[in-house]
Amino acid sequence: MSSRAEIFLFNSEVVLYTITEIIGLLDDDKIKVKATSLLKRFGVEGEKVFLKYSTFILPTKIIRKSEDYIILDFPTLTPEKPLGDRKSVRVKPSPEKPVKIKINNVEKDIYDISEVGFSLKCSQDEIERFSTRVKSNSVVIELPNEESKIQGKAKLINVRELENGDILCGYELFLDDTDMVKIRFYIYERVKEILKGVK
Repeated sequence: MSSRAEIFLFNSEVVLYTITEIIGLLDDDKIKVKATSLLKRFGVEGEKVFLKYSTFILPTKIIRKSEDYIILDFPTLTPEKPLGDRKSVRVKPSPEKPVKIKINNVEKDIYDISEVGFSLKCSQDEIERFSTRVKSNSVVIELPNEESKIQGKAKLINVRELENGDILCGYELFLDDTDMVKIRFYIYERVKEILKGVK
């Protein structure tokens, strides 16, 4: 996976944007990125920035900076609060540990997941079948390393065709608070796995 990342800083009323590289996730869960001229000039220790990488955007802050690198704080996880904007932290599950779903009694692997929804690769037939009961798609989600299954409802809200021809069905997810927290914890750990795997 490429280590290319984007960082957004807010300076007064201006949004500053830079492209950098992630060096890695440090042992104390701090994110080390390569310093760019914009980060060196306008990045202020203690100020909030947004790190965009892979399929997620993390709200974070600058802890330390030098001529060569910037250290960012990894957001703290709490059961009451999402990692970032619920829609902006979307992760692809590990191929070795997929997130399984049963939707209207059809079993599939989830393509990506956030606290408020998920995407599946779908065939043309599945699009029609999954959208017939728009408000009542029952779902059972199996997270890796989680013994109990998550049960809820999902509503088809978008269908996207990717450049390679794959079709993704995007669903809004309706869960009780306890199950939403389980997904929140999964996403938190998966983001750390992805950042640790940066080469």
